Amino acid sequence: MLRKAFVLLGLAVLLSLLFPVPALLRQGGVDPQRLRLPGVDLAVLCALVAVLPALALARDGKLRERIPRWNVWIALVALCSLAFLLLHVSWSHEFAASWLHEAIADGTLPLHVSERSLLHAIELAVRVGVMVCMVGVLLSLQSVPDEAELLAQRRRRKKT
Repeated sequence: MLRKAFVLLGLAVLLSLLFPVPALLRQGGVDPQRLRLPGVDLAVLCALVAVLPALALARDGKLRERIPRWNVWIALVALCSLAFLLLHVSWSHEFAASWLHEAIADGTLPLHVSERSLLHAIELAVRVGVMVCMVGVLLSLQSVPDEAELLAQRRRRKKT
């Protein structure tokens, strides 16, 4: 159940990354930075909206029956998806920015870049991570089971 939820979350984040909503808003004359909702960023809102198409794609592709047991790709897509969402929630973004600022100022992180640049680099790495991990998950999908096998699995689940 949890691995299926993580795959759906990764698919929703991937779909939200494919639609350039901030660029479309800028073309329409709306500043995406001023469109902040209380507590969340526009990217989280896009990911939440993308859950519906992700559910439709998962149902159409029969992902519930095709997702393999836990593997590295599912764990990585869970990590990257949650990191992406946390980077776009205001309290966690502020926490990460203040921690990076203190770490750079104290010399714990001997870098000569600002915390803002480092956060942008982390966000880019997480975005690429979601894309690569979802490709890994989709490539490791099992073949669609036949109807007789599905009925046998459902009967076994009801017995336990």
